[in-house]
Amino acid sequence: MTMRCLAALAGVVLAGLLPAGCATATIEDAVPAGALEQAPPGAAASAPAATAGTYPDLNATPAAAAPQISEQEKAAETAELRARREQLARQAQQRGVSDDADELRRLAGSHADETLRQIEGD
Repeated sequence: MTMRCLAALAGVVLAGLLPAGCATATIEDAVPAGALEQAPPGAAASAPAATAGTYPDLNATPAAAAPQISEQEKAAETAELRARREQLARQAQQRGVSDDADELRRLAGSHADETLRQIEGD
């Protein structure tokens, strides 16, 4: 067979397959069934924003996830945390543990250098 015959045969085969391939896919195949359902009229006000066929009301004030704490509650919690921090610092001093941040950074640096020497085999 010549190249022309092969090309013509391939064209006929492809031309027969293309329409069949296009007819098999529908919108229902591409989109989940729940997304195609329409919300009943008037349901937008009571339905959540994720309901198919509706848009969220951007003018509605969102509900808070948790109630806000008052200034008095904030002050009480802050005082409680400060007292706990001071108590832990006193306990650390009694045990002889340093609470100084610079000392802790120096210690961390020396441990890092020592670890690197061990890894490198020096």
